[in-house]
Amino acid sequence: MNGKRMTPVFGAMLLAAVLFGLGFAPGPGQSDKHPEVDFSVSCVECHRDATPEIVSQWKSSKHGLMNFACYMCHGDGKQEFSRRPGTERCQACHSALNVDFSRTPAKNCFDCHNGHTLKFHQ
Repeated sequence: MNGKRMTPVFGAMLLAAVLFGLGFAPGPGQSDKHPEVDFSVSCVECHRDATPEIVSQWKSSKHGLMNFACYMCHGDGKQEFSRRPGTERCQACHSALNVDFSRTPAKNCFDCHNGHTLKFHQ
């Protein structure tokens, strides 16, 4: 293949890579695939070793103390999973605390609250 034919192919590949990097990859609140794991094992059992600081934060939070399960925010991991859940998950249970984000510098709940302790950032 000569260089003139390669240029459009290379250009298309470069454009696809740029578009993917600019926002077509899953972001906050968007579905992401959870790594293949044994879903008969609880999230906490694996994450106790994988992300102990997050498990500790969650356990000491109001949600953790009430044993509010991970899937409530993150999805079941099989059909639905969000590594970074969006505000719509919070509002499903906390509709009375609905915030008009167009009137604040925050764009979602997690701009002000830590995702696992739920405390305000300092």
